[in-house]
Amino acid sequence: MNEQSLALLPPPGSTHWMQREPLSERMLADIAEVNTVFVALALELHLLRPGMPVLGLPAHLLPGLARQGRIGIGSLRLPYVLFDLRFRDPGYWRDQLTGVVSVQDSEGTRATDVRLVRFARTALTLAWHLAQSDPRAARLAFGLETATESLLVGLSVGALDSLARRMAPALAARFCTRERFWSMLGDAARTGTDPACIERVRLLGLQLQGADAARAQQLYRRQRRSTQA
Repeated sequence: MNEQSLALLPPPGSTHWMQREPLSERMLADIAEVNTVFVALALELHLLRPGMPVLGLPAHLLPGLARQGRIGIGSLRLPYVLFDLRFRDPGYWRDQLTGVVSVQDSEGTRATDVRLVRFARTALTLAWHLAQSDPRAARLAFGLETATESLLVGLSVGALDSLARRMAPALAARFCTRERFWSMLGDAARTGTDPACIERVRLLGLQLQGADAARAQQLYRRQRRSTQA
């Protein structure tokens, strides 16, 4: 296995990626649930700070998500999560894991919003379970780099609470700079009856994830060449 593995890219054309992905029905349901909770959290924070960016999302995108109605994000059965905890930054993860074992850990995290901590704990627990049971699926669902995945697998379940407190401030919406994705997501969730629209959102997210993975791999190669020079 390569030290920095690319996320799976969707096939070209109109091929139904969902039929080929390695995620089980249970995992798709878990992702749908955590995505629904994340969007609900973003909307809750938006109500407290109207007009301000929320978890990296521009404020003008939030009303579109709020109008999703009864259908909701969960019904889209996305094969990836809609949030990020710097899963492509193993250096950051190493720093946070060093802090987990520090006696100063509890002192440095008291001011973090308890809602962010609660969600970070849920997200990390899901990522930890999937990385333990199916690393390939974890890389697809969370966009994990191989080095980050190894760090996550090496954790004990008892360390997740402390890690969640440290990482909660890093919680952000995934693809938060890609307004087209989030606009399409809100439209698909609101209608929920157009299979082609839903498929386009799924594939766009996978393409963005693949592009992010390619950039991360290029950066890693440049860094490796510079250290070998």
